[in-house]
Amino acid sequence: MKRNISEDKDEHIPYFVLSSGNRLSKKQFIRYFEKKVLYAISKYDLINPYQKIAVACSGGKDSMALLYLLNNICKERRKKLVAIMIEEGITNNYRKDMIPVVQKFCKENDIELILLSFKKEFRFGLEEIAKKIRKLGITNCYVCSILKRWLMNKKALELNIEAIATAHSLDDEAESIMLNLLKGNPELLGKLGPVSGISSKKDKGFSQRIKPFYLCSTKEIVAYCKALNLPIPTKKVATCPMRGETFRVEIRNWLAKMEDEQNHKEIKNALVSSFLKMMPMLKEQYKKKTFNKCKKCGFPASQEICKTCELLSKLKK
Repeated sequence: MKRNISEDKDEHIPYFVLSSGNRLSKKQFIRYFEKKVLYAISKYDLINPYQKIAVACSGGKDSMALLYLLNNICKERRKKLVAIMIEEGITNNYRKDMIPVVQKFCKENDIELILLSFKKEFRFGLEEIAKKIRKLGITNCYVCSILKRWLMNKKALELNIEAIATAHSLDDEAESIMLNLLKGNPELLGKLGPVSGISSKKDKGFSQRIKPFYLCSTKEIVAYCKALNLPIPTKKVATCPMRGETFRVEIRNWLAKMEDEQNHKEIKNALVSSFLKMMPMLKEQYKKKTFNKCKKCGFPASQEICKTCELLSKLKK
């Protein structure tokens, strides 16, 4: 696997300390990280069923690491890989500042980059949408995720992309598990896992979502980026300026406090491990649920009108 490892004066100098206390040199850590990702890919069959895969690329550390590693893996396995990036229309050129970095990286690594835009697709950028929906009590993050998911799926189906790889980490999954447990959403809980959703890979109308970094912590992903000198955003642009203090952020902060201040180093691992034991039962429980076709866009929906079309109709009022 081709790598761009920065030179070490002494390859035995500790670079990363595992939660077990084991100290790894830079080369040891890179091997450890890549082996962990390959294990998840193999265990949950994340790549073999598909010939064309897209990486949902934000330009952040997680997605850049995923794009780099998955590109190498797909080349070895003769799979077609593309990158999809969405410009949401966020204040202070938040995403626009990342686009040149991703474009340069994709050009250097011979990866096809597909750029999409909220403004072009929906006629409004996220900042404009936020002003319109503020009175409805809907959070910016909720709106952004709904529109992104719909747009990503639309483009994937147009291009015959069978799976969309997202850079969700162990930390992200632990947050989602806690969020759905505390909100009492067992069906949404059942949609989590290394392969997202309850429906099968063969169901029409969806491109499967896969999570190759499912077993990797955010700290490990950052360390991997730095070890390989991968481009990662500065702190100035790393956090979305429209994020706000959502319930997810509260859970993230609580988990971080438990992990760091209360010395519960394995709390996120424990959450995800417990969920994986329950996951087959949850997916079995809800897999019989049927999906309608949205009367407006034709995409799968649990109601007559999908959430995206419902939201867009409210914006036009």
